[in-house]
Amino acid sequence: MEKEQIQAILDIDSEEFLEKFFETLLNEINSDEEPYYKKSRQLLLASLNNEHADDFFIAICGWSLESLVNKTN
Repeated sequence: MEKEQIQAILDIDSEEFLEKFFETLLNEINSDEEPYYKKSRQLLLASLNNEHADDFFIAICGWSLESLVNKTN
């Protein structure tokens, strides 16, 4: 998705759309049949290529990647 498309969604500032988007995301995560270890590997690989990976994890669950790894241990 292009940055302009994302910005257009944010500019609408629709609380209803944002709620539905997150609900859709959670439903898709929960219904995905890939094993957790494969999902984890893909998230960690994506984090290697993104200097702002913590922003994603904090937005999703309120914790940084480092904190999640520490909680896992």
